[in-house]
Amino acid sequence: MKPDLERFLTARLDEITAEVVHEISIRVPAYTHVRAGAVGTLVRDAVSAYLGARDKAAVLDSFRVLGAGEARAGHDIHHFETAMRTGARVIIRRTANAAARLYPPTAEYITVMETAFSAEHEIVKAAVDGARATAVTVRGA
Repeated sequence: MKPDLERFLTARLDEITAEVVHEISIRVPAYTHVRAGAVGTLVRDAVSAYLGARDKAAVLDSFRVLGAGEARAGHDIHHFETAMRTGARVIIRRTANAAARLYPPTAEYITVMETAFSAEHEIVKAAVDGARATAVTVRGA
């Protein structure tokens, strides 16, 4: 990705994180306890991974660990997945707005959005896979 998009989003990580927390608390009542401090690192990791600033494999591993922790805590996987997708939608919306501002609809813009949607799928899948794998282990124990 272009460095200007990365700088633009990185400069707004706190407000993006606040928006993620707000949207999750509205859409997933089971997650109204989520706070910006807990979500900030996840948002930063997700944004930096799909912008190419960080190793995607390491970020996906951290989301698998998150999912496993949610399963160990006994949280409903459907609530967890909805929360993950809600956060991803906020990040994609913010990325789309930034990309449209920096790259009026062109091939660059389309590439940014394709990458964002691919990353959303991979990140949510990693988190849900971690939750499912751990839930099976916890139930079987």
